[in-house]
Amino acid sequence: MKIFALFVCFLTLSQSVRAQDPDQPHGRLLSGPMLGYIEHRETAVWLEVSSDAGTVKIEYWNKATPDDLHIATAGVIAKDENTPFVGVPLKFVLGGLDMGSEYAYRIEIDDQKITVPFPTSFKTKTLWEWRTPAPDFSFLLGSCFYMNDAPYDRPGKPYGKDPSILEKMGDMPTDFMLWMGDNLYFREADYSSPSGMDYRYSFNFRAPEMQKLRGTRANYAIWDDHDFGSDDCDKTFEYKEYSLEKFKEYWANKTYGEPDVPGIYSKFKWSDSEFFLTDNRYHRSPDFLPDSTDGKPNPEKRHLGARQMEWLKNSLIFSDAVFKFVVVGGQVLNPMNGKESLYHFPVEYHELMNFIRDRNISGVIFLTGDRHFSELIKNTEAGSYNMYDFTCSSVTAGPENITKKPEFNNPLRVPGSLLMENNFGKISVSGKKGERKLILETFDVKGVNRWRYEINQRELKSPGK
Repeated sequence: MKIFALFVCFLTLSQSVRAQDPDQPHGRLLSGPMLGYIEHRETAVWLEVSSDAGTVKIEYWNKATPDDLHIATAGVIAKDENTPFVGVPLKFVLGGLDMGSEYAYRIEIDDQKITVPFPTSFKTKTLWEWRTPAPDFSFLLGSCFYMNDAPYDRPGKPYGKDPSILEKMGDMPTDFMLWMGDNLYFREADYSSPSGMDYRYSFNFRAPEMQKLRGTRANYAIWDDHDFGSDDCDKTFEYKEYSLEKFKEYWANKTYGEPDVPGIYSKFKWSDSEFFLTDNRYHRSPDFLPDSTDGKPNPEKRHLGARQMEWLKNSLIFSDAVFKFVVVGGQVLNPMNGKESLYHFPVEYHELMNFIRDRNISGVIFLTGDRHFSELIKNTEAGSYNMYDFTCSSVTAGPENITKKPEFNNPLRVPGSLLMENNFGKISVSGKKGERKLILETFDVKGVNRWRYEINQRELKSPGK
């Protein structure tokens, strides 16, 4: 038996969340377990426990050698004795794993085994480079998860829709889930104080419909305005540092920002693809600054910020991935988007597009959220090859009907890709070397496929290569 001492990590101890339901089937486990990032030799397992828990233990083993048991433990330290039901998020990093192996694990809280209604297992990445063809894989994507909470919601018809869509997502086998922002919605009573933000995170993460989805595959996340602060907020949000702290506590990405530049941006590889998770809020200028001054792009209007843009450009040019997915909370390529789009930050928009063209960077595709409808934009003028922006929104937040808006007849939209109802997306990557392809799909709340579109890697090839 090997024992790994792990990681008390992230405690949320400043306020009372909801009192724990005495009939809650998992006892002191309030939400999770959720799989975070997965690599060849390491993975992250996240969960949230009540503050009256003492010791949390994860036992895990390679299914091929079940007698070789590993143990990770964490102590729960409640700093505020007056709030006994505070949710405490814990992030376990399980290291020293075998590559390309299936692992199982179980959770104990104060020596009590915890049972959840889905398999607690994961598979580490295979070392395929220089050995075998790139593995095929698939992932889900979505944005805008609104969970109704009557005391804090606006009066009238509930804004959150059928959460059972999350169960359909959980039942669909994929390698990971990509959360593309507005993964929860801070209300006025939430973003006005740190304790309100604490409450909203814990409330949303306890949604029973989302537990299987997060527990049966890796999860990667970015944010947009509503899970950063208020509607359309930017770098002036007074609690942005605390918002960043909460994101790190509740999501288990590999990294967040750079050592000297705060933010949530990061990247990860999966097979022969790479994903660039951007932060479109922490360094963002206000939307209402003019796009241009004196007929020139306004240099003071920044979307990602100069340092993050430098990181993104350097990461893209260094990447050898066949497909380079740039994940952004709001749209990138849609000129008919009235406000919340990189297109309306022309200094950075042209900087990025010119860089992709001038440096002959192939395989770039944008994945975006925010709009409360889904569509696939194909912009033939943005770069030197067809540039795609796959917008996937919303999971449960109220859909937007644009049939009476000029944007309804957007000439850049791939015909048949507009879906103005709750939905989620799936992308599959497959094919032999040199002929890799993407299959983009959207599914409605019943899990019914509503459209499908295929992109071959040759279509995303820079003329200079």
